[in-house]
Amino acid sequence: MLNIRLEGKLPIYEQLYNGISRLVTSGELLPDEKLPAVREVAKQFGINPNTVQKAYAQLEQAGFIYSIPAKGSYVSKGSGAAAAAKKDALKRTEKELRNAYAAGVGLEEIKSLAETVWSGGGKGGNHD
Repeated sequence: MLNIRLEGKLPIYEQLYNGISRLVTSGELLPDEKLPAVREVAKQFGINPNTVQKAYAQLEQAGFIYSIPAKGSYVSKGSGAAAAAKKDALKRTEKELRNAYAAGVGLEEIKSLAETVWSGGGKGGNHD
């Protein structure tokens, strides 16, 4: 059973992708740990199995998980999951930087925010 809450405006497969990738990067799902079967996840959340399959396919493409035919999907070993998490974080950061640029946020403001986060070990203040 996956400890994920599906709610919000994002499509369900994206929410599932985000939830599982968070569980992998936080260490709640360990390397080589078997993920629940697509049908189990679909039943758990009351969603279509195709939605789960789409999320699993994207997780595999990103490097968070790997599949063994007729056996299931498993969490990638440390370096694969870490690389996937870094790539995913950079992709999301680029999107947010483009949004900030469009909203008129200046480069110096971004640099200041980044320095605050890095100097606090990633535990900077809440900037929402």
